[in-house]
Order: sequence, then structure tokens, then C-alpha cells
Amino acid sequence: MRNTRKMARGCGSGIRRLLALGLGLAIALACGLFAQTPVRRIRQKAIDSLGNTPDFICSETIEGTERLGRAETVTLPAIRVTAGVINGKELYVLPANEDDQSRLRQVLAVFAKGGTGSFALYSRAVFLTTDASFSGIVNESKDGISLSHTDFAMPQDGSTYALNVGGKRVRLGYTGSIWMEPATFEMVRLALRADDPPAGSDIKSVSQSFVFGHTRFPPHTVPMPVSMEFDLQERSGAQRLLTAHFKDCHQYVSKRGDQFVEAAPGPPIEPAASPAGEVLAPGEAAGARPEGPFLPAKLELQTLLSEAIDERTTVQGTRLSLTVTRDVKEKGNVIVPKGAAIQGVVTRIIRQVYPVEISGGVKAYYLVGIRLDTVNAGSGQFQLVANLESLGPRPGASRMAINNSIYFIPYSGDPDRWGTYDSWRTVFIVPKPDRGESFLGVVDESLRLPGHFVMYWTTVEPPH
Repeated sequence: MRNTRKMARGCGSGIRRLLALGLGLAIALACGLFAQTPVRRIRQKAIDSLGNTPDFICSETIEGTERLGRAETVTLPAIRVTAGVINGKELYVLPANEDDQSRLRQVLAVFAKGGTGSFALYSRAVFLTTDASFSGIVNESKDGISLSHTDFAMPQDGSTYALNVGGKRVRLGYTGSIWMEPATFEMVRLALRADDPPAGSDIKSVSQSFVFGHTRFPPHTVPMPVSMEFDLQERSGAQRLLTAHFKDCHQYVSKRGDQFVEAAPGPPIEPAASPAGEVLAPGEAAGARPEGPFLPAKLELQTLLSEAIDERTTVQGTRLSLTVTRDVKEKGNVIVPKGAAIQGVVTRIIRQVYPVEISGGVKAYYLVGIRLDTVNAGSGQFQLVANLESLGPRPGASRMAINNSIYFIPYSGDPDRWGTYDSWRTVFIVPKPDRGESFLGVVDESLRLPGHFVMYWTTVEPPH
């Protein structure tokens, strides 16, 4: 009881501090803070690993077996391909040999039917959102190896996993298990199983599992799959089992002439993906940076956002335009004049929820990734890398209008420091931003961010 009262006093003090700042959401947030639970450590470890993993490709050897009805199981020819994750898509380099091309398309057809691929990208939602529920942590020991284990369930509403049923993409929930190193919470094995497919589907069950090792992406070393097993069973009794082994994973560098095919169609809540078989050129994808000189670091940019950001019309890859509202000078010289146009891009939109302990429910929030690309300064165009540092009120609005808002900004230059909103860090899960990417947080059940926000940016050192 004494501890409960002590926590209540601490919570009340936090509420008073937040109310003094004019934050209308303070009461719900102040008492809804997450503790540093094992589940949160699992998520944060995975978020850090994903944030340190660049676009990559690996050498992948795929083997498989197939059984149709009561027929004998047939071993399928093995195929060696180059595959990876580029611009958020699972892509395979198109083999030069026609037989290998045909075999690859057969493999991709199995993945497409099961709604996944070698890397099961839909499983990232388990770590990048709070939609999944977790059971407790159990320590296990087998063959002299000690691991921690937890089970999870991703509900249909939060899932990005979908099957093709009658020509329509039907979203399903899924369950799974994670095995980790007890001391570091680093993932060793991951198992996934789709919930029961609907009656209109000829699929009986889909499951997939991974074993992880370590891959070096300087300066980081991250967990990466070393093997994968994918099991697709149909109501007719047919079964297709694919296994894959990965090696020589390294960062992908775009080269002219690269040709890829995509693993499987995207889930319905994501932008439509290209169908398997279409040749893709990642270097030409939306959001690729143009060439040109960079602005120097430590310049302060005051800008006005032109477009509204709205989940009904804004997706990953949507272009943004901003106007510079004050001359930017360096050593007394105007580098970027007032009125200059800046072009940027929405790098990602993430919807998550957080618990509110007072009501016992949950509330939604969005993270909008934004990256600035170019600025037209006078007769020239420059590239820039900049961090979003703060927001100002809309023109004509008072400063209190922005202070009372439900927007927040994790400092991209230091994601562990949020200034006025520092106490929110234990509530919201924010992935590590890519270089030049900033997150704008919107706490609301829908993403409706009107245009004409003043946004303050600071340029940083360009890549060498």
C-alpha cells in the first residue's frame, strides 16, 4: 500500500508538471508510462537491430519438397539465388539461366500463395507496433544451451499478413514464439503460424521459422537469418515445404542494370506492390536521392510545410514541399534565400497504440518519417541532410496553439532526448531513424495533419 501511495504521489507530481506546460493529454500519459519490462526490452532490441540493418542482399540456397494429395513426396531441384530486402521490399535478382528463372518463379508462386517470402517482412509489426500481445518469459535449457522463450499473438486488426482468397487479399492474425539469449534478449529463433484461414481458402495452414546468426554491417553487427523453413499445407492434402540457407549477406549498393522480381504481393493496408515477375529497378524507386552538392552542416532552416499529411492520401514515398521563410546565412552571406523551395519525401508512416492505465484502454499514435532531399537556392539546386528539431504554430496562430497540440518530435540528432516531451519516451516505441530521417509524432486515432506548419530544421554533415 505504501508503494502504491508513493507511485500515486509521483504520478500526481508528474501530472502537475505536465499541466503546467499546457498539455491536454498529460493526465492519460503521465499514468500510462510503460515500465522497462522484458517485452519492451525485446521490442527495443529488435528495433535497434532493424534500425542498424541497411538495404541488403544475400546468397540464398532454396530447397524443397512437394506432395500432391496422397502421392509420394517429391524432392524439388535446389536453386541458388541472390535475394534481399531493398526499399522495404523482398527482392530476388533475376537469374540469367532460363531454367533457374522458371524454378525461381515456382518458388515465388508458393510464397505468394502463402502470403509471405523468405524474410516474412510482415513479422516486423510484432516489434515495430504494440499490437501484439506477449506471454511471460520462460527460461529453457536443452542440450546444454539456455535460452529465454516467449509466445506472442498478433490480432487480425494489427496484422499486415494476408492471403489471397477468391481474388481478394484477406488479412489474418498470427501467433508465434521467440527464443532469445537470456542476458541480451537477442533473438536466436523465431517461429510464426497463421491463424486458421477462412473457409473460402484452399489453404489449411501456413507456418514459418527462422534461425538467426550475426552479420556485420559496419559499424554494427546485427542478428540475421541463417536458415528458414516455410511449410504450406492445403485442405486437399497437398504440402509444399521450402527451406533456405543464407550466407554472404552485405549492404546493397544500387547498380545500373540490376533486375529484380518481388517475393509476393503486398498486404492490403500497404501501398500496392508490383506482382511477381515484374522487373524492378530499386535505384529508380520513389525517394531515391538526386545527385548534386550538399548544403553545409549546422545551418538553421525555418520552413513552412505546404501540403497536409493525411492517411487517406499520404503514403510512403509521397513527395512534400516546404518553403523557406527566413534567409539562411553562413558567415554573413545568404546561402538559402527566403522563399526557396525545399523538396522532401515521406519515408514511412507507422500506426501504433499505447495503454492508458486510468481508463484501461488504448490510444493510437502515428509516426511520420520525413526526409528533406533538395533545395532550390537561387539558380542552383543543392542536396541537404537535416534533422527536424521543433514545430512552430501555423501563421497567425499563437505559440500556445502548438504547445497544446498532440504532436511530438523525438530529436533525430539524439533519439534518447525529447526535450519538453522527454517523459513520453517510455510510452511510445520509436524505431531508430535512418540518416536524414526525422519522425513527427501525432497522437490521435486518425492521421489528419493540416498543412502550413512551421518546421525548424538543422542541417547535418552530408555523407562522404
